[in-house]
Amino acid sequence: MKVPAEMRILFISERAGFAGGIERFIFQTAGLLRQAGATVYGCFQRPDRDRERFAENFDRIFPPDALPEPDFIVVHRITDTDFLERLIESRGDRLALYVHDHECYCPRTYRYTPFGRKECHRPYSLFRCGLCAMATSPRHWRGGFFAELAARTTGARDRLRLLRRIPRVAVLSGFMRQNLILNGFAPEQVAVIPPPIPVPPEAPVHEEHDIPRLLFTGQLIRGKGVNQLLRALALLEHDYRLTVAGDGGQRPELECLASELGVAKKVTFAGWVADPEKLYASSDVAVFPFFWQEPFGLVGPEALARELPVAAFRTGGIGEWLEDGVTGLAVPPRDIPGFARAVDKLLGDRELRLRLGRRGRELVRERFSEQEYLRKFRLWVKGELR
Repeated sequence: MKVPAEMRILFISERAGFAGGIERFIFQTAGLLRQAGATVYGCFQRPDRDRERFAENFDRIFPPDALPEPDFIVVHRITDTDFLERLIESRGDRLALYVHDHECYCPRTYRYTPFGRKECHRPYSLFRCGLCAMATSPRHWRGGFFAELAARTTGARDRLRLLRRIPRVAVLSGFMRQNLILNGFAPEQVAVIPPPIPVPPEAPVHEEHDIPRLLFTGQLIRGKGVNQLLRALALLEHDYRLTVAGDGGQRPELECLASELGVAKKVTFAGWVADPEKLYASSDVAVFPFFWQEPFGLVGPEALARELPVAAFRTGGIGEWLEDGVTGLAVPPRDIPGFARAVDKLLGDRELRLRLGRRGRELVRERFSEQEYLRKFRLWVKGELR
């Protein structure tokens, strides 16, 4: 399916490189849209990891002060409020927004409380959310307490108001659509466009290991919950080996925790991996112990597409691709013993792993095809997707 003939699309975001899931999504969809006949430009605030390979999926990348005049502009993430306001004023009729996480309505970005670490389900509030966001180390306060408080109250409020002015908004999950509506976006403004997940043409062959292999892929930040995973590993009855593919500021803390729990010899911290898909073929179970309300969790369907069964906490948008007992095992949020039991069940039953993996691949092909993504994107561009 082609996008509108000779269409020029501009993607705008912060990082030109593979920083996390947002950037992987941008890279993949830019390449897919180009294959479908569009010209795809990029504009990014700063470079990031492996930026040369990242740039390969764009016809050209422009600096923020020299933007082209495309037919359609998709904003993925902008923290520069002045730049965002200029875009809305000058190109509002061609502007659209992809919301990937909680940042636009949660100044803390994590969507859980600083005390007790409980999930938050409230709409944005100027002072409540601003004060909540201040519950962090003073070393993160840029310009002192009062400057930071202003940024996290009036600054966050003004940015949310600007984002609500963008006429077309897309999210990856129904869960995120409800969050935006809760925070003042009009229901008719927000469309769900699930991501395109490539499925290998042939079913992968998973070799049988004497000791089953677990795989985690993602950033090593608190919201991804690797600390929960390590605590669950200490409760397992079956033997295993875990590869942690990803990097981030929490890595030193996690390596220390693995030693404290006595699991360090069974855990490999592989760091950032350019092609995590290669790890799927040598793994038996994908584990996603998300701590925050995961907006969607692209890594989950990517694992399912390669017939890897999943064990994950049922939080946020996870339920939109993880069917308990069908494509993997879902556990109530933060139930670490329950997570350990789910992983143990998969480790001890190879036939179960194979059955769940096969169904996972079928589900991804049914729900997250590239053709369906292009169809919905085309309707979104035309203003016909609701």
